[in-house]
Amino acid sequence: MSKLTELSLKERPKATNSYVIKGGKPLKGEVVVQGAKNAALPALVAASLSDEMVEVKNVPLELNDVNNLITLLREVGVEVNSKDETTLTVNGEGWRSTELDPNIASKIRHSLLLLGGSIAKDCSLYLPLAGGCEIGDRKHDLHVLSLKNMGHEVIESGEGIRAIPELDNVNHTEIEFYYPSFGATLNVIFASVLRNGKVTSLKNAAKNPEVLDVIQLLEQMGATFHWTDENTLEIIGVDKLNGTSYRVMSDRIIVSTMIAAIAVTKGNGTIIGGNENVLETEVAIWRKAGLNIQQKENGLFVDGNYKIEPVNIETKAYPGFHTDIQPLHAIIMLRAKGSSTIKETILDGRFLYCEELNKLGANITIENGGFTCVNGASGQVAILEESSPLMGTSNLIASDIRGGAAVVLAALAADEQSEIANVYQIERGYSNLPELINTLGGNVERK
Repeated sequence: MSKLTELSLKERPKATNSYVIKGGKPLKGEVVVQGAKNAALPALVAASLSDEMVEVKNVPLELNDVNNLITLLREVGVEVNSKDETTLTVNGEGWRSTELDPNIASKIRHSLLLLGGSIAKDCSLYLPLAGGCEIGDRKHDLHVLSLKNMGHEVIESGEGIRAIPELDNVNHTEIEFYYPSFGATLNVIFASVLRNGKVTSLKNAAKNPEVLDVIQLLEQMGATFHWTDENTLEIIGVDKLNGTSYRVMSDRIIVSTMIAAIAVTKGNGTIIGGNENVLETEVAIWRKAGLNIQQKENGLFVDGNYKIEPVNIETKAYPGFHTDIQPLHAIIMLRAKGSSTIKETILDGRFLYCEELNKLGANITIENGGFTCVNGASGQVAILEESSPLMGTSNLIASDIRGGAAVVLAALAADEQSEIANVYQIERGYSNLPELINTLGGNVERK
């Protein structure tokens, strides 16, 4: 095991590190993006459902969330080893009933996926309440209701969730979501895939590219799935899942981050591994705004040295505009001549980053939208007005992964130096954001 890999498999401490950004320079060149966190994390859980070795490639091992999930998988008895800096081997033969460490489980929302995994492996699990970004009220109701609908015992308390598998005598289970939840879809898949000979039909299933990526991995392991209509996924349980080798898809949110970085600095470059097929809605909107984005054989070419027109967006479930990408859209709109709006319909509390952008000189106001978000909270709309040139400042804070990244990108377009603190949040989703930016000629230093 290399020293880099050995270190990456240990959780980085939560620290007060900051980024120092020297802006005002167009980003140009080529950059390669890492594997998708939101595909890699469920892929590791999927791999743990086999009693044989599964090799998972293109895993962003330096991410805190990835290392936290590895720790939790080992707690439930799964064998996880590193093969190189981006490859893990997983063997789930040792799954056991347990109570997860609250200090780890509460840090990562993807720990919820271990509920479905434990049911599949006929193990009981106590999960302390899941964490992740502090963005509004992120519910887990569909996760719990789905497992109960399948006949399993799920006990909720103020501190956590206990899942206890029950004898499965139902040949055909039907579940319908009021919203195509990414995580709950995966939990239903995991809990159903080893129901040998039994069928689970999930109506209004999420079809995010990351979900489809995990389905492809499971099919390679021997699972059987059918889409009976546009949004209904049928899972036919099998007796066992085989070992295999699989490469996780590239991270479409990091691709979007680099598009925004090039755009806001009026640069041009190629994002190796970028694929507009998983960003159709976002790329179409950015082309409408004036960006030159072209699909090449090796990735996406972006030329941001064009006039940017204001374009309003509304976040929706896939294939709508991704809630994680709306902060990056806001960065592109900072260059627009005129006002634009962002309507956030998925999660409340998603506009914390706007206060930081205003410190740099942006002109953004947040208003009550008069609607209800998917999570049941009051929705908000961000109004972005045309602003003066941005100026660097030293009192910036990263509130969450994508909002923090957006603030870094805005600082790249600002004159003079900026500093952003609490970059632990950013590094939960970006293992090497300064390196990616600096590869294109930027100047970001981790302090």
